[in-house]
Amino acid sequence: MTNTTVDFLSMATPILTAIGVFVAAFTIWNNTENAKKKATIDLIMAERNDIALQEAITQINEMAKIKGHIFAVYASDDDKNFENRKHIIKLLNQREFISAGVIGGALHEKMYKSFSYSMFLRDWNNLKAFIYELRRARNNQTIFQEFEYLATKWENTPLKKRKIR
Repeated sequence: MTNTTVDFLSMATPILTAIGVFVAAFTIWNNTENAKKKATIDLIMAERNDIALQEAITQINEMAKIKGHIFAVYASDDDKNFENRKHIIKLLNQREFISAGVIGGALHEKMYKSFSYSMFLRDWNNLKAFIYELRRARNNQTIFQEFEYLATKWENTPLKKRKIR
């Protein structure tokens, strides 16, 4: 081997190593993004097929259509509110779970937001008075805080209208 060949190899090895590390890092990042997207799609499909969740959403939407309806009254443990409260808690638990997944990076936020933005914020606007009253009654300011965080974030960065040619 000539000195020129040795010099070239000694220079090329770190460059090739750096390229290999970059390719490996990109592949890992890409696989992670794909896994998040798949998990998000699976979650969306599971939501659609969850009969109890769909019933809760329907019931809450019906209550919200009543002019002057106040969801905060269901924050009390009164037995007469049991059925409506059960629906509200079912939906809030689902929204909290999703919010924690998005915030924690397990779910793909952009994909979930593009699919569920309107429904997610509708639920937040319908049920935030219930959440605030529940926090006050239980003296616990962290109840459904992940849902509030994500809903507020999305309100501050609205979904943009997609341009169509």
